[in-house]
Amino acid sequence: MVLNAADIAGTSSLRSDISHLLQELPALPTVSTRLLSMMGRADVDLRSVSALIASDGALAGEVLSIANSSLFGLRSEVRSIVQAIAYLGIEKTKSLAWTVAIKNYLGNALQIPTLQRTWRHSLAVALLAEELAHWTQADGAEAYTAGILHDLGALGLIAMSPPRYRQLLEEAAAAPASILDLERKHFGLDHCEAGEFLAAAWNLPSFTGEVMRLHHAPLEQPAFTPLGLIHFASRGADLLGFSVVNRPVEPGSPNALEEFHDQLPPRRKERVVFNLADLELLIATRVNAIES
Repeated sequence: MVLNAADIAGTSSLRSDISHLLQELPALPTVSTRLLSMMGRADVDLRSVSALIASDGALAGEVLSIANSSLFGLRSEVRSIVQAIAYLGIEKTKSLAWTVAIKNYLGNALQIPTLQRTWRHSLAVALLAEELAHWTQADGAEAYTAGILHDLGALGLIAMSPPRYRQLLEEAAAAPASILDLERKHFGLDHCEAGEFLAAAWNLPSFTGEVMRLHHAPLEQPAFTPLGLIHFASRGADLLGFSVVNRPVEPGSPNALEEFHDQLPPRRKERVVFNLADLELLIATRVNAIES
């Protein structure tokens, strides 16, 4: 059933909408749930992470496939999760495993082009946030994690009802309507609200809940925080052709990546050569490496 604004205002509260969401949301696989609980924890050791990922053969196989892809260009073949952690680091390996887990969670919905755009946007934001973090010497793995999870609410709504979410994206493409408004119309809450609640329900690191809640709001904190990186990476991904809704960039629109580059400290700014075409190729190549 599709809710309209009058129905929502008259009969629904945010709490009941969230309860309804959780009731209809497919459960995460056990390995994915346990992997989530390890994210951002410094006390997690190599053995426990590698054993958990390796316990799911399909998940481990896809992580190894990405580790051996052109994304990393490793000289030696990675044959085990332990090797992947040794080459890539524990945080990067956990991030890749969660990337695969989210993709598998969405399942056949990713065969629908309009829904695939939402997933590819999240992937591009994660990769771009990681790159922007390197510009500032911030934590790249943390930035990637924030990026891959920033639209978790939207991915949850897709998992809940692919046809309904496809319909709202088609409406957004046909007219300059806000995706957040359309989500409230079709689901009773938007993906920022859904994401924040899921972050708490699934015990995600606290910074990811803030990112999910505020990534569409005006930025009121430094650009080099996780939220700041996702704010610019999300706008930048749209600029690079990875928008959720296929709309042309309006002439004269602010260039988020130029804005971010301008905010770099002078010494960092001298070392970072900003070229939009090169950055577009870099992110597209990395997205394709993970997707292939």
